Amino acid sequence: MILTRPTESSLGCHRNGMERVEGGWVYDGPAADRLWHKSAIGRPENGGSLVLSASELIFCRDHRHIDFPSEDWLLRILEEDGGAILEGAIMEALRVPGNKIVLKGNLESIGLDHSEDSWGLRWGSDTHPRNDLPVAEVRWFTSEEGFDVKDLYEWTKEVEGRGRIAESIVIDEEMSVVTYHLSIADPTGNLEPPSDDVYRNISRYENVETSTGGAFFAHANEWPSEVIGVPIHGGRQLDWVERELVYVLGDPESSVRFDSFSTGLTDSDLGMTRTASLLKELWNRGLNTRPGFKFGTTWRCYAGSVGDGHAPWLVNDPDDSGKLISDWAKACLTSRLASGVNKHWICPIHLGSGSWSFLEISRPQSDSRWSNPGKR
Repeated sequence: MILTRPTESSLGCHRNGMERVEGGWVYDGPAADRLWHKSAIGRPENGGSLVLSASELIFCRDHRHIDFPSEDWLLRILEEDGGAILEGAIMEALRVPGNKIVLKGNLESIGLDHSEDSWGLRWGSDTHPRNDLPVAEVRWFTSEEGFDVKDLYEWTKEVEGRGRIAESIVIDEEMSVVTYHLSIADPTGNLEPPSDDVYRNISRYENVETSTGGAFFAHANEWPSEVIGVPIHGGRQLDWVERELVYVLGDPESSVRFDSFSTGLTDSDLGMTRTASLLKELWNRGLNTRPGFKFGTTWRCYAGSVGDGHAPWLVNDPDDSGKLISDWAKACLTSRLASGVNKHWICPIHLGSGSWSFLEISRPQSDSRWSNPGKR
């Protein structure tokens, strides 16, 4: 079948009288008043009509018994907007449980501010835009779409600044939807961060470099900090980034080199790699770090001593190419794994000059996990 590009006449007035206008199609049928006052669907216009977007029309056809403007409307609108079916599936996942969704293009008419990156605002099933404030701002992504943690961090910070939940909806090729909550994280522990004297003392201990760029210290009976290295065979094993911190901070004049094991990406104001800068940030927060290999992350982090409890946090080093979260499919997998073992997955954001912040991507409670009917 050869499809022609839609024209004003083909997408304008149709057999059921829906006229194409900016932002959607005018619907003035008998259900118009109920669609807005009960479900906050569409944009109210003078005279009691509604302007419905493509995704709202798809939802209304499937759940409110309203026909498309024409028999070939869906085929034609997909030539104009390839994401219409995806947005329709997301609209369904959010609205079937009773949520109200007002799309970004309609928010000006009700006088609510929002992030320019948001797709829309969400109200709970027992509230309405007439009387209540929204609980969340929503963005959606395909599972193949790139995972840009700095962009997500800036959006989340803006959304949380308005007292709302930053809600991410991810959709795959099957039109299956999964929900994530994004939040600014502040992981803190109760251990004493290593001091300059600790780094200096360790740098003077006799050690042997390992094949992976770390170091083994054979005699660690009076080891000055439990956060540095892993106890083994009566000594202490440091990985390459711990070794870098020890020598950069404890013996700046050392001839020890780290180039073959690091990424080469530096936090230039500190004279160390960004990975070392991140590890220093975690230690300065009182956290106890251990490798996150079993969880597919760079580190797992304890609030105190190892053995006193489980590690609440999983952290990915953004410069760890082997564990790079490049798209939303990988992000979903990591977040699901973290929630399955009762841990928080947090993503570091480098702000420069040794400054870091953290974004948590989490599965919400079961009563807030929006998904398509029949695809749970």
